[in-house]
Amino acid sequence: MARLKGAIDLAGKLGGLSIFKRIDMDGSIVRMPGGATKNKIKNDKNFARTRENNLEWKGVGKAAGNIRKAVIHVKHLADHNITNDFSTLCKKIQLQDTENERGKRSILLSKHRDLLEGYHITRINSFDGVVRLPLKYEIDKQTGSAWVQFPNLTPEINLFIPWQYPVFRFIISLQAVRDLHHDYANNDTMAAPVVYTAWKPTAQNYTGERIAVQFEEGWEMDDSWTLILSVGLEIGNPISNNYTAIAKRAGSAKILALA
Repeated sequence: MARLKGAIDLAGKLGGLSIFKRIDMDGSIVRMPGGATKNKIKNDKNFARTRENNLEWKGVGKAAGNIRKAVIHVKHLADHNITNDFSTLCKKIQLQDTENERGKRSILLSKHRDLLEGYHITRINSFDGVVRLPLKYEIDKQTGSAWVQFPNLTPEINLFIPWQYPVFRFIISLQAVRDLHHDYANNDTMAAPVVYTAWKPTAQNYTGERIAVQFEEGWEMDDSWTLILSVGLEIGNPISNNYTAIAKRAGSAKILALA
C-alpha cells in the first residue's frame, strides 16, 4: 500500500491500481487489488467454508429483509439502523438450527418469536416513553386478525410528545412472515390493510379507542408463518382542511407482539 500526495487528487481505479481516501489521512491511498478471484471462491475446494458462510449470510439478508417488510408502515419512524438489528437477530436464530449442517441452516422465526417481541423501532424517544400506559392487544392467528386497545391519554401525565407539532395519530400494522428454510428460495410475506386513527391534537386529552385489523378472506397460514403486530405514533402538521403533512424525524414505533 502506498500514499499519493501532492497536487494529484484521484479516487477510483487506474489500470491495476485502486485509489481511495480515508477521512483520517491526507491525500489518497494506492494499493494493488488482492484476495481470491470470484471464480476461485466459487469452485476451489479450499473455499468450501467461505461458500457455506456466503450462502448462510444470503439467507440472513433475506430473512432480515422480510422482517423489514413486515414493519414497512412504521419503519420510516426508525432513528437507527433497524436492518442491522434484524440481521443480527436472524443470524442468532440461524445458529439455533442444530438439525442441518453448516451452509444449510434454516431461519425459523416461528420458533424464536420472543427475540423480536417488544423491539423498539425508535430508541431516542421510545414508544413506551411517549405513551406511558401499557396497550392491551390480541392476535388471533386462526382468523388472521388483531386488535389494539389504546387507553385514555392526558398530555404530560401519560402522554409525552416531545415534538412541537399540533397533531398526532396512531398506526396499527399486521403483517405475516414465513420461516426461511435452508435453500433460502422462498421470500414470503403477507400483509393486512394498515389502519390509521384520526389525527388528534397533541395538547388535548385523547379518548381511548379499540382498533382492529384483519387479513382479507382467502388467506391461509400454517405454523411456519409468524404474525407481527406493530404500532406507531406519527406526528403531523396540517397544511389544509383536508391534508396533514407527516413530520420528518419525529414519531415513535415498536413491534408490539408476534404470534
